[in-house]
Amino acid sequence: MQQPRYVNTGNGPGTAIAVFMAGLMAIGIVFVVLGGALYLNEETNERSLSTVPARAVMTVDGSSAR
Repeated sequence: MQQPRYVNTGNGPGTAIAVFMAGLMAIGIVFVVLGGALYLNEETNERSLSTVPARAVMTVDGSSAR
């Protein structure tokens, strides 16, 4: 008698796809929660955002420094 090449669990391919999609959704939710927590806990440095970039100052003052 021939042995079956697969294990018959009684569940079809639709069940496997549903379980796979549920796992992907769970991983996505974890990434969104962790990313949101990191984003909301990040402290902004307003002083560094409002200043002129150092490269812009160097290009303006670069000719007088020579």
